[in-house]
Amino acid sequence: MRSDKALVMLSGGLDSATCLYWAKEKYSEVIAVTFNYFGRLVQEKRASIRLVKAARISNLIEIDLPFIKEAGDSSSYYYNGHFKKNPSHSGTQESSYVPARNMIFYSICAHYAEYLGAKWIIGGHNLHDAKFFKDASKRFTDKINTLFREGCLLCNDQAYQILLPLAEMNRKQIIRLAIKLKAPIELTWSCHREGTIHCGVCYACRQRLEAFDDLGLKDPVFLSVK
Repeated sequence: MRSDKALVMLSGGLDSATCLYWAKEKYSEVIAVTFNYFGRLVQEKRASIRLVKAARISNLIEIDLPFIKEAGDSSSYYYNGHFKKNPSHSGTQESSYVPARNMIFYSICAHYAEYLGAKWIIGGHNLHDAKFFKDASKRFTDKINTLFREGCLLCNDQAYQILLPLAEMNRKQIIRLAIKLKAPIELTWSCHREGTIHCGVCYACRQRLEAFDDLGLKDPVFLSVK
């Protein structure tokens, strides 16, 4: 029987912070995993470290992946047999797309899970993500779980599994859950632009602002300088 231990993929944003506190309530031991890909925002890294400290989690695994690039960081892309110039779409969903991102991230987490004896790998994908990014859907992660079960030699038919606690939630529902779990929302970083404060205009910032406004609340990240 595998231990009741969970690995949480932590980006530093609202969704992953909510998952971190969700896992804290549910599992006996929680380990955070964060990925430093090419051009990752400094504020994202800082937010991940602050969230782990606030949650009193002693184990944060930082993994450097300098070859992983978002579409907005690539000068061109290969499509239909030709290279095309990549227009700048800073702060859009298109610019944050990474080919095979979640396949890579979850595979790395599986490697650690097997050696650490972790049973669960927690991802923060939600309804909004799954509509745009195909590899953020529950259908996609269910397929990966099948591969984990087939490929894990030392698991005794009890392979680690990916769980998506926010898969059926929209942004407002996630905020409600974060508040219920007493997650430190003020420490999170969702903005897709570098700076000392959230820009308020990129798609991630707009989603947050709209959701908090619909709930009649003020987003604390816009009330204080990071």
